Amino acid sequence: MAVRKSKKIKKIALLTGSLTVILTSGVWFASYRYYNAQLIEERVAYERQLAEQKEELARYMDQSRVAYVLLSPKAAGEEIGEEDIREEQIPEFSTPLNAVTDPSLLIGKFLKIAAEPGTTLTAAMIRDMPVLDASERKEETEYIKLPLRLAQDSVVDIRIVFPNGEDYIVVGKKKLEDVDMANQYTFFNGSEEESLLLQAALVDAYVNKAELYMKEYVEPELQPAPIITYLPNKDVLKVIDKNPLIVDQAKWALAGELRAGLEDRLKKSEGDGQIRVGAEAPAGSGVSRRKASGGATEAPGASGSSSSTGGSIDSSNQAPVDSTADKPPATQSEATGDSEVPDDSNLLGGE
Repeated sequence: MAVRKSKKIKKIALLTGSLTVILTSGVWFASYRYYNAQLIEERVAYERQLAEQKEELARYMDQSRVAYVLLSPKAAGEEIGEEDIREEQIPEFSTPLNAVTDPSLLIGKFLKIAAEPGTTLTAAMIRDMPVLDASERKEETEYIKLPLRLAQDSVVDIRIVFPNGEDYIVVGKKKLEDVDMANQYTFFNGSEEESLLLQAALVDAYVNKAELYMKEYVEPELQPAPIITYLPNKDVLKVIDKNPLIVDQAKWALAGELRAGLEDRLKKSEGDGQIRVGAEAPAGSGVSRRKASGGATEAPGASGSSSSTGGSIDSSNQAPVDSTADKPPATQSEATGDSEVPDDSNLLGGE
């Protein structure tokens, strides 16, 4: 009886031990799988984060651009000095396309807007003058003869030359915002006074056969702006005198007398053979020779006039070239008027 009871206890103990081992092993295995899955997930997340950091670092290190940032706060209209900027390598993906990369384009310029330290300086944030003239507007011209190699950002004077050879500066040292050479358009900013002078010069181009043209600067940074020498007509001078947007009235005090002297000289130089200096009249238009995408073209009426005369007109509006020297003498019928000889106005293409 005791032996049976002892065997039974042993069986129960063995069974209990086996179940305990099985349960413990199962819990341990489940725990191992769980924590192993957690470790794998964390490792994957860590590797992903590391890859993102490497990619971001590569963007900073491999694709950087030189730019200049402010070292101190600046208000609108303040001048930028050499001590106010610092060169930095900035990621290309976060660098503005118009960021200034040359310090000489910043030093001595003025801010259009207020800026804080660390601001990347761009071309749109700076200007040449500290204060914008209240009357400044965008000008558009197409009646001015342009240099053949004129380009955007060129700096020019606008001048006028009269038939007697007198040459004056109408507008000085203007930076061209845009140029359309095919159509002879130019775009720049101008003040109220400059706008009136341009209109007065255009009137002179019509009435007095003057020529408006541009002359480009060699080194704009080294060459100062010129003194305006053009003298508008008396009616425009009256408008200038009464215009509240034109502050400096003193320089126009003697302009009326000087203009009268100019008009007297122009009258003395008038004659039947007077021609326009340069391109044709604005009605032609004055710059129509260059209004073509393929280059210079002959002015309207030039071909007809040259074919009806014994001379020929070159494409730059030079004087007629006599081509009759090598021809035989005219016959009696030719001398009596079988062919009509045009006057000087026809020689000049209708001017």
